Amino acid sequence: MGISLAGAEMHLIHRCAGLSLVALTLFLAFIVLASTATAQQQSALKEHYVLNQVRVFYTKEGKDAVPLYDVDRTGVPDRVEDIAKQVWAAHHLFCAVLEFPDPLGGERYKNVNCIQVSLRDLGGGNGLAFDESQRARQIPEGKAADRAIVMSINCKLNPMRNITPAHETFHLVQYGATYFKNSWYLEGMARWSEHALAREGLGAVRYSPRGPWPQELQHLQLLAKMRYDAEHVLWNPIARRTDRDGLLSARLLGRQISSLRYSDGTPVLRDRTLNGAEIMRDIVVELGKQDEVAFEELKYDRWSEENQRSEENNPYIYKAVMDAFRRRVPSVGPYEIPAINRLTGKTARWMLSRLVRSGTENRAQTVSNSQSSREVEIDSRRDSKVIAGCVRWPGQQAATR
Repeated sequence: MGISLAGAEMHLIHRCAGLSLVALTLFLAFIVLASTATAQQQSALKEHYVLNQVRVFYTKEGKDAVPLYDVDRTGVPDRVEDIAKQVWAAHHLFCAVLEFPDPLGGERYKNVNCIQVSLRDLGGGNGLAFDESQRARQIPEGKAADRAIVMSINCKLNPMRNITPAHETFHLVQYGATYFKNSWYLEGMARWSEHALAREGLGAVRYSPRGPWPQELQHLQLLAKMRYDAEHVLWNPIARRTDRDGLLSARLLGRQISSLRYSDGTPVLRDRTLNGAEIMRDIVVELGKQDEVAFEELKYDRWSEENQRSEENNPYIYKAVMDAFRRRVPSVGPYEIPAINRLTGKTARWMLSRLVRSGTENRAQTVSNSQSSREVEIDSRRDSKVIAGCVRWPGQQAATR
């Protein structure tokens, strides 16, 4: 939860309105001292290391200090170099090799030319990626006009055993392509992306790659609640259906990334397989088109954090997935956006068009645009009809194989 220091102080002042003036003064003095101590604990990141477009900021002292091992005696701790290598490799693989939209210089980040990584003690967290660009920190190797997209990585994290830097780098790719940030898409696909650098194959596939596609209503109800585990029931099955081999040839990869090594001599690219790279790229591109449709139809005035994560985005995201999927697998059935409530600009949320299957033919029946807003805007308190943001219409039947 984010809250400013000023906001916290005002909240506490209201809570302590009944205290005497002396007690209140002492209490506020305690807040100031505590805030100062916290600021002092968070060390200034005075050191930096540059690897192509990746700039890593770190410190050798205090709470945020990185391990100081320097086997290759470059003067830069191995941990810093290894994290930079993983971030660079992930960005290069997805954007230069696999041709995902590059956030550096892309439509959303037109003036951005570097990825800025801060190494700090994040407690129990491994990393965070931020979707707003900012002016890059000034370094001798840079220019005053440089702008950066930013992530924070735990200073104690070992990238030879943890793929978080690559995961957060893929988030930057997602942010550059689309404003959608619903967790089943954002975290689920990012978890799929981890297999690009990891040595673990595709991972679990817990939904049949053969479908049915689109998935049944009950499945979508569960999907809407998922985060990382959406990988196993949506992204991995799609990857397996469209790309069983997943081989990344030496010619495709190129020598630069193939030969990159961590400080212990092991390859940064642990294996040369990644199922579904082409379909995932197609989906990311399609999402960049669908968010424009959602923005207009849902009557958003801006892409606020709330709007980026709204449940109303779910049908638009899923339609982008199915449309891209269908171009590679023609047997994927139709999926249309549910009717829009013309008064509120809201959809009937996760309502899946009723699928009627007859032999090999799929026929979708969507909610008519002529329905009244009362019919479309279902009371969320009716638990028998609304589950996790998914609307079950009276008499609606799920698709059968």
